[in-house]
Amino acid sequence: MKNNCFVETIKERCRVCYTCVRECPAKAIRIVDGQAEIMAERCIACGNCVMVCSQSAKQVISTVDVVKSLISSKSRVAACIAPSFPAEFPDIPYKVLVGMIRNLGFSSVHEVGFGADLVANRYSRLLKEAGNKRYIASNCPAIVAYVEKYHPELVDFLAPIVSPMVATARALRSISPKGLKVVFIGPCIAKKEEAISPNLPNDVDAAITFIELRGMFAEAEITPDAAEPGDFDPPHAGYGALFPISRGLLQASGIVEDLATGEVVVADGRSSFVEAVKEFGQAQMDSRLLEVLCCNGCIMGPGFSTLLPRYTRRSRISSYVHDRIAKLDRQKWLAGLAEFADINLERTFSPNDQRIGVPNSSELAGILARMGKLSPLDELNCGACGYETCREHAIAIFKGFAESEMCLPYTIDQLRKTIGDLA
Repeated sequence: MKNNCFVETIKERCRVCYTCVRECPAKAIRIVDGQAEIMAERCIACGNCVMVCSQSAKQVISTVDVVKSLISSKSRVAACIAPSFPAEFPDIPYKVLVGMIRNLGFSSVHEVGFGADLVANRYSRLLKEAGNKRYIASNCPAIVAYVEKYHPELVDFLAPIVSPMVATARALRSISPKGLKVVFIGPCIAKKEEAISPNLPNDVDAAITFIELRGMFAEAEITPDAAEPGDFDPPHAGYGALFPISRGLLQASGIVEDLATGEVVVADGRSSFVEAVKEFGQAQMDSRLLEVLCCNGCIMGPGFSTLLPRYTRRSRISSYVHDRIAKLDRQKWLAGLAEFADINLERTFSPNDQRIGVPNSSELAGILARMGKLSPLDELNCGACGYETCREHAIAIFKGFAESEMCLPYTIDQLRKTIGDLA
């Protein structure tokens, strides 16, 4: 399988603080000759490294040129904006934002929230027909990549349903003239990889982030004052607009998270999703559906430029959905859902095992000894190296992902010895 990576390191900015190593849930960053380097084959494009790097040494690879090429072609190009947009553009009325996007040259502007409505209905149907089969929600492409690469034995548990982005694209293609191009706009880097996935061919032509959209506005000198307001092109979204908020899938699909039964478990964020997937694989939970998001909800994706805090962003989404639902023509919305009731929203997944064997006990002891860890008492587990324990650090050294010098106590001890020798 081809490995793509939409994040790169600006080496001259990297200060080797190991923050990116610490925050990477896939441990896809290695230190070579004192320099951080992303391993494309292991990366899940979650973007944690981009968000935590204080030196801006991690940079998202732009796909704006691809979008510009599509717009300049003779094809009709549809812009599909993620339902998290109210958190990115809180000061721009949504109709003005639609007008600004149209001014970039897009033929139409659509809500991915409608695709989320379609997906929510499929999840509701899936659980009703599944019997005792257990599923991991597959809406988050970073989660899908994580399961394919680090828990390939769980690939068959991934819900065989496309994400709202792909559902929107398929719905539009089914009612549009042949040759329609689809561009996704949202807060997620992993969507760039999803757009070119061999398991989802010919669905989405390109994906850009909100940051890139703002850059396009600035380059084209498009401002809110100059845009002609207009509504989204149909079909319009309903409760699917809640998808970017944790548990939004459950509310949109009518699935109840009953704490007494534990049939549905929700987890989000770097640490929580890793532990949840691990426990799901070990059958330590009886849930029928594990709904996991790599970020703390899509409202915290790395493609945002806003610095608004998490719950303020959540409030923006809730307010927008509340106002839209109050004005929603429910009969027309239901008719829209019925129109696409039989559209194919299935997908497949491909295991891409990136697990690497661990050293045996003698090899591990030798690596620890080289770092001055001669007994368990020497294993401080301080985390300064980017790994939670000294043993995890030693395993990373064995795999070629890390260096002994990353251990701060070891480096300080070596420095003291050098100073003593010099004296």
